[in-house]
Amino acid sequence: MTEPLGVAVLGCAHRPHAWSYARALSSSASARLVAVHDPDVDLGRSVAEDFGARYSADAEALVSSPDVGAVVVCSPTSEHRSHVELAAAHGLHVLCEKPLATTVEDATAMLAATERAGTQLHVAFVSRFLPHVRRVRQAVDEGVLGTVLGVRAGNRGRPPLAPHYPAWITTPEQSGGGALIDHSVHLTDLLRHLTGQEVEAVAAETGSLLWSAGVEDCALLSLRFDGGAVASIDPSWSVPADNPWDYDFFLRLVGTAGSVDVDDVSESVQLVGSRAGHGLRLVGFGDDPDAAMVEAFVSSVLAGDVLDPCATGVDGLRALEVALAGYSSAAEGAAFVAVRP
Repeated sequence: MTEPLGVAVLGCAHRPHAWSYARALSSSASARLVAVHDPDVDLGRSVAEDFGARYSADAEALVSSPDVGAVVVCSPTSEHRSHVELAAAHGLHVLCEKPLATTVEDATAMLAATERAGTQLHVAFVSRFLPHVRRVRQAVDEGVLGTVLGVRAGNRGRPPLAPHYPAWITTPEQSGGGALIDHSVHLTDLLRHLTGQEVEAVAAETGSLLWSAGVEDCALLSLRFDGGAVASIDPSWSVPADNPWDYDFFLRLVGTAGSVDVDDVSESVQLVGSRAGHGLRLVGFGDDPDAAMVEAFVSSVLAGDVLDPCATGVDGLRALEVALAGYSSAAEGAAFVAVRP
């Protein structure tokens, strides 16, 4: 039998994601959580100790460890490049948190580093692993909808503000921006994944309307695809305080032969409890998409090939290009801007 893949978490700055991925690794039959690193000792240990993993204060020592074959990067977005390049230099496979980087230059360098090393670079586009999304993908692939012509999609959330989130997420130099880059990359990747089409041009509007977060909290993007489809996406941090859910995901695809609608908030359990949040909460009851994504990453590494529906570094780059073109469009009065001039 194949030995479980040793995986380490490299950076815990996005603690909710780092913790969720660590949990998935600790319960996997194909992998084991070996170690956790973060320069903030308390933060790194808080994740490591929850799952009985060792804490490493030294990133170089962690990636040099013979029992580590892959890493999950959850550091600030501006540090993704250095951590991916460090992992690649030691022959390690990488699952990197989204967005892949804050600049195309950094994202391209990350792809080049893993290509030289012959290692896999995955991006944490977890929406691909939602059970209802996989059913939509099947319907599209089987031609049930015909040719996709139009899409309306959203992934709205609550702003990542202190004390629940660290300040780097709303510091443009470290995060790349606000709501637009934070959530549009999920939606852009998902539409590319479902339609097989590439985004040619973007028109976007942004605003700081709700939270005084220091970055845009609202955005609307219009996308034009090379296959003729058009889309409208909403990545705003527009979920109000005390709402029964923190994030949503909705999707409507219209094709020449049919249409499909997805609303993940409708698939939920109503929960009231002191540990659930304030008041009534809606809690999803489907499969854990984080666990499914981590398991697919591990399976890909063990198989020596990226398995569907995993997102690659190229997918991360394409989504980032669209987000950055969106910022250019917003600065030019919402005019359409070519994604790759």
